[in-house]
Amino acid sequence: MLLWFVIPNNLPAFRPHCLKVQALQEKHGSVLNLVVMNMHFRAFFGINHLAAVVVLGAITIRASAQVPFSGPIPLRDPAPFNLLFLQFQPQGADVLPPGRNTYRLQLDLINNLLIPAPTGASVVIDNEYQRLTLTWRHGLGDRNELQVQGGVLWRNGGILDGIITFYHHLTGLPADAIDDPLGRDHWPQYRSIIQVINSSGHVLVNQGNGFGLAETLVTLKHSLISPTNRSALALRLAIKLPTGNPRLLLGSGNVDEGISLDGRYAVGRDITLFANVGGALLGHASNLPGAAPHVQQAMLAIEYHPNSRDRYVLQVDAASTVMHSGNKLADQANVTATFGFTHVLNAHLALYASYSENGDIHNYTLPGFSNIGPDISFSVGAEWHP
Repeated sequence: MLLWFVIPNNLPAFRPHCLKVQALQEKHGSVLNLVVMNMHFRAFFGINHLAAVVVLGAITIRASAQVPFSGPIPLRDPAPFNLLFLQFQPQGADVLPPGRNTYRLQLDLINNLLIPAPTGASVVIDNEYQRLTLTWRHGLGDRNELQVQGGVLWRNGGILDGIITFYHHLTGLPADAIDDPLGRDHWPQYRSIIQVINSSGHVLVNQGNGFGLAETLVTLKHSLISPTNRSALALRLAIKLPTGNPRLLLGSGNVDEGISLDGRYAVGRDITLFANVGGALLGHASNLPGAAPHVQQAMLAIEYHPNSRDRYVLQVDAASTVMHSGNKLADQANVTATFGFTHVLNAHLALYASYSENGDIHNYTLPGFSNIGPDISFSVGAEWHP
């Protein structure tokens, strides 16, 4: 919306100046453009040698009120079984303008250690994943947006075991919580094992290293209301395509479909809340006995942006279990807490990093804040707006 001041419609000579101002505004997209023009009023008012300086204010209210590069860190509990199924990545509720594109490259280092007491079933998950994802978003118009995400996965012994052990020894933090009562020091470092044996002694899962394509996610997003500086609300429909290898436990081997409601609400000039809630119907997993037929997912984030370049985020994501192993602890809800930071380099590029923890951070006393999930995850990424 454009608001023009001191523009007489009956002055034909004035219109070219207005068009120049509008062109500058569309090119630079600034919130306030001040244009100073020397106007000779002799032709208009018959007054010789009279000149005036008129300041025209042009105020642009954007279709999307989202702060650039604002929003939660795009990471949801990346435990091994979760990576096989549809996961709505945490996201804001704003939709890209028609024809606009964004690209995001992200690297995740995911260290897993889940070896609880074998009550009901034996679960041993001790490995590391490296995941590299590329995400493309495209504004379709009519308040719609298309998103495609794909990537590659490595599962191996990783590089973080020694660093984590050193950190625990240095700080004196215990490493023998209920997710690993024998303690990290009890096990060999840099193992790569996923093993689930049920109470009858049948081996349900037994995997070592793996490398290949990750699952591919295609999402259609629609803005339900016109976004404002205060709030936005959108709906996402998603389909997960089985591009990962199910024999290596890098994919489920089937299609998933899901829906998510996304919200944004500014509680002050420097603080914004983001929320996602949704679920997915999961196709039959060909190599994962005990897989759930559906999953519920939610996310809540608070972002602090004290200036135009820095964003600090605390977010919690939760999901019901996608794998019923028979082990009481391992089958609990998956909840992780993520601490993230984004730095905007310029109008087109931002870098971000995050650190995620499971219930170890508080010895499993606050399951609503963090619970079952990877022992620790680190993510770094870059987002580019051409």
